Amino acid sequence: MMSLSNERLIHDPLEWDALVARYGLDCYYEYAYFELAQEPEAVPEMYIHPSESGVLIYPYLKRKITGTPFQDLTTPYGYGGPVFVGRWSNDQVEDIRRHFLDYCHAERIVSETIRFHPLLENRELGQVWCETTTVLQQTVTVDLTDSVETIESRFSSMTRRNIKKAVREDVTVRVAGPDEYDCFIRLYRLTMDKHQADARYYFTDQYFHQFQDGRLPAELLVAEREGKIIAGCIVLYGQQFAHYHLGASDPAELSARPNHLLFAEMIRRAKVLGKTALHLGGGTTRNADDSLLAYKRSFSHRQTPFTLGTSVLHPLLYRQLSEQHLTHHVPSSQDWFPAYRTPVRQLSPRGEQSL
Repeated sequence: MMSLSNERLIHDPLEWDALVARYGLDCYYEYAYFELAQEPEAVPEMYIHPSESGVLIYPYLKRKITGTPFQDLTTPYGYGGPVFVGRWSNDQVEDIRRHFLDYCHAERIVSETIRFHPLLENRELGQVWCETTTVLQQTVTVDLTDSVETIESRFSSMTRRNIKKAVREDVTVRVAGPDEYDCFIRLYRLTMDKHQADARYYFTDQYFHQFQDGRLPAELLVAEREGKIIAGCIVLYGQQFAHYHLGASDPAELSARPNHLLFAEMIRRAKVLGKTALHLGGGTTRNADDSLLAYKRSFSHRQTPFTLGTSVLHPLLYRQLSEQHLTHHVPSSQDWFPAYRTPVRQLSPRGEQSL
């Protein structure tokens, strides 16, 4: 590994989380969140560079590219990206970027993918950091700085009616215990089956158990009816923000509108816990009329863009790896980055597709 001057690379969880606490970073920056990653041969790493202007803090996953001596960088599922503490000019960001690229070249890092945090406003300087930035979709945020009554008055009339219907149907919401995650996992997979979700959304049991053991500041909220859990959601809590992470519901119970009451109670709880905003995320597609996005907008009209930053650090290697990958597989997406990690359908020896 090359030597760094003012820069440091951090791998120790205690030192990592001490920096997260010191600078008040969100829960997506905690070491335990990086441990959630279902990425083979991925190592959490934090790049930190102090300067006269402040400090750059940039955690990411460094992944080996299978079958090669090369690596790439990505932020985990969720949101993150470099945080520029203090006042920074574009020139200062570009200068530190050159230092970081020296390190990347020495480590044989081919590409970099950043899912920018919609609430941190790190996208503007991130555009200087990255080769390319693209707004993928709008996401929905509930402002929690007003009173509960004011927040709920912004719900759509249909949503308010559905919340009342859930109450009439004797649906209740509570915080679940650690032993109730198995029920949520079952409902979650039923939900993914119903929506024919991509394989990457079928998280392992181990993924859910990492919430269960309390390493992350998270809660499982569940909606019950007649003593049966019929819906639930995992909520993450940072120092300032709350985040709707994953949700699930019993398809046979949707007529009781448990999700509407669940979301309303999730908003109330985040407010009680002193958070300034609850981020609900976006839709399942990039379409402006996406049904999940429309559902979330029925709780708040405040939209914040989700931006993807990408950089090809070794163009020749990137092209070779991508061509090799796509020669032997049928891509399930035409605009995946990096292209050599595009989800695929396997080709049989006769060129037939198989799952």
